[in-house]
Amino acid sequence: LLLAEQNMEVETKNREIEQAKQALEEKAEQLALTSKYKSEFLANMSHELRTPLNNLLILARVLADNSDRNLNPKQVKFAETIHSSGTDLLALINDILDLSKIESGKMDVEVGNIRFGDVQDYCTRTFRHVADGKGLEFAIDVDAQLSNDVIRTDAKRLQQVLKNLLSNALKFTEHGFVRLRIEPVASGWSVAHP
Repeated sequence: LLLAEQNMEVETKNREIEQAKQALEEKAEQLALTSKYKSEFLANMSHELRTPLNNLLILARVLADNSDRNLNPKQVKFAETIHSSGTDLLALINDILDLSKIESGKMDVEVGNIRFGDVQDYCTRTFRHVADGKGLEFAIDVDAQLSNDVIRTDAKRLQQVLKNLLSNALKFTEHGFVRLRIEPVASGWSVAHP
């Protein structure tokens, strides 16, 4: 009798465990489906937002260029601000799209060589006007021994990291300077690694 009761208890526990396992599997499927829908939504929305935003950027650039010379300096500055803000918004949309790609496992990494001088040019070209607008000194210094060297990385991802870093530095610096220095590593995971 005792053995029969123990068998019934074990069978009951096994059924409960099986039911709990099935419930967990269903929840996992629901979460995966929800995540998939969210990623698809973000990708679609990012794509749908880009087209009108690109049109806005083109028109703002045309106004800022003021080729007909019919805008006063203040209006040109307004057009430049619209273009700059639109560019920032486009970068944010691109970041959202990248996030959805990462979550869906579709992020491609394109590794190649990029010259440190090109990194310097990109950062200077992208942020010089922001620094000038805030009255800040701005410099991207590349160590002389790296000036003609290359780094092997995904150029787009590197630019994204530097853009976020410098954007925040300029955003939160009220006076003085923002300087990025690129030099050979002196410490870290491997001192001998170039």
